[in-house]
Amino acid sequence: MARGSSAVAAVALIAALAACGRSTSPDAAHAGQAAAAAARTAPRSSDSVDPDMVSAVSPGGSTTPIGMKFRLQARPVVGSPLRITVALIPATNVEITHIHAEFQPSEGLQLQSGRTLDINDPRSGVAFEQEVTVLPQQSGVLSLGATVVVDQDSGSIARTYTIPLIARDGTP
Repeated sequence: MARGSSAVAAVALIAALAACGRSTSPDAAHAGQAAAAAARTAPRSSDSVDPDMVSAVSPGGSTTPIGMKFRLQARPVVGSPLRITVALIPATNVEITHIHAEFQPSEGLQLQSGRTLDINDPRSGVAFEQEVTVLPQQSGVLSLGATVVVDQDSGSIARTYTIPLIARDGTP
């Protein structure tokens, strides 16, 4: 059991480092505007999901019937709001009637945007993007958890995901 937990932690750390190195907005001034902006949900073809997005960590690695990817808008800095674009990607050829996602910040991370996301009658294979804004309050490894409940005619399935963040102190 301890070896499995270590492997999951290692994968989370590697994903966080990869995501931090792919910052698309080096200007941290834009991060402050994110706190005031309302979260957006936008459907996109699963083929048009940004290829630089990183898969969120999920125990067991199962993505069926839904997967999650994310992209950081900047490197996480203590005291600076951080926008995270989250993509929920329903599997193709899977009929889903409803998706409910709830975001849970870890200790040292404050959620500044909406905590939940609901999508009614999503189309098969169409990804939905949501911007989530968090505020790192301490340096170190932090995480944003997400529980996604997928309703189908045959029942409901819940999946959990973790978005790892490595926040650094804001002083030079």
